[in-house]
Formats: sequence, structure tokens, C-alpha cells
Amino acid sequence: MRRWIALCACILALLALPFAATAVVVGDENATMTPVDETGQMDNQTADMTIAAYIEQDQNLTRLAEAISVAGLYDTLNSGGPYTVFAPSDDAFDALGNDTVNPLMNETDNLTMVLQYHVIEGEYTSVDLVSMTENETENQTGNETESEGGVLEIFSGLLGMGNETGNMTTLTTLAGEDLNVSVTNGEVMIENATVTMVDINTTNGVIHVIDQVLVPPGLNLTAAETETAMETEMPTETMAGNQTLVGVVQ
Repeated sequence: MRRWIALCACILALLALPFAATAVVVGDENATMTPVDETGQMDNQTADMTIAAYIEQDQNLTRLAEAISVAGLYDTLNSGGPYTVFAPSDDAFDALGNDTVNPLMNETDNLTMVLQYHVIEGEYTSVDLVSMTENETENQTGNETESEGGVLEIFSGLLGMGNETGNMTTLTTLAGEDLNVSVTNGEVMIENATVTMVDINTTNGVIHVIDQVLVPPGLNLTAAETETAMETEMPTETMAGNQTLVGVVQ
């Protein structure tokens, strides 16, 4: 009798093994799906934030956030749009040096002009930018072929001159100045700045992070700094001159 009971127990144990294995597999599948869902949620977090709100909380854009606050552009980037913002990183501001950045922060008009030079009205993703540069290059090539019969292209080929600058187009900024946008070897350039992070989507536009601060053509930050320094030194020199004249008169 005991042998019969032991045999039945062994049979039941063997029958239970497939169900246990199935339960483990299902558990593993659920475990691997969770991180995928969490990653998707993280990717979409910025979709509920405005441009200004995102820049304010990004630890890589703290100096840009400060500049936006000083220039009084927070409300514009928080409620207006849609805009495309080429956002200089903290490293980009650091590259300018404090001797340039600090005086700029005190010149609200110049600071506003610089910041507006980084903002385009309308929403342009990285795909849009690449497509626009390609279309612009095709149009230019087509016009040259029609007007010159392709002679320029033939000579360029013979001399090995290809398209050294890559595809290029222009976008007008809020400062009223144009920005050259080019794509070379798959790398998007805004003037001489390289786009290091693309397509940060927000509720009122898109942000692309760049590695340089863009300066409008009509603004010379170095000259402005020199003029400020000269103005600071002039009263001292004048006072010294007056003291000398007083000594002579006495």
C-alpha cells in the first residue's frame, strides 16, 4: 500500500512539472516587457512640456535657461509657437568665456538679439532639416544645369571639386537674420555649430541642442566688451588728468 501511494505521488509530481515551467516562462516574458514600456514613457515625457519648461529643467542647458530669464523671453517660449530652438549647451557658453558671457548678460538688448537668433518660427524636425537641404541643393543643381548646360558640373567633376559644403538651406530667425543649415556626411550644422542632440519634442515646438553659441552678423561681442572696458577706465583717467591740472595751477 505504501509503495502504491509513493508511486502515485511521483506520477503527480511529474505531471505538475510542465505547468511550473510554463508559469516561469510567462513570468519572464512579463518581466522583459516592463522595461520596454517604461522606456517608451520616458521618451514621451517632454511631449507634455513647453520649450521654456524643458530648457529650465535640463541640467545641460542651465546657462541658456538663465539667459532666457534675464532677457524676459520665458513667456514667449512658454506659450507662443510653434518654434524651433537651436539650444546652446552649457559647454557652448563656457567656450565663449566669462569675459564675454558676463557682460552679455548685463546687456539685455544684445542678449535678446542673440537668443532670438537661435529661434525659428515653425517646427522643423531633423528629418525636415535634412529634407529641406536636399531639396534646396537639387533646385540649385537644376537651375545651373538649365542655364549653363551642366558645364559647371562637368568642370567640377574633372577638377575633383564636388560639393564641399554639403547640402545647404537657410532659415529666418526671430532676430530677422538668416541661419545657414547644412548637412555634410549625415551631420547637421547650424552655421559653424554642430547639432549634438535632435528632436526634443515639446508642446509648442522642437529643440535641437548645439555645441556653439550663435552670434548675429551685426553684433560683435568682443567689441562690445572692449567698449565697456574703455568706458569704465575713462573716468579714472579724466580724474587723474584733472588732479594734475589742479596741481599745475596751484
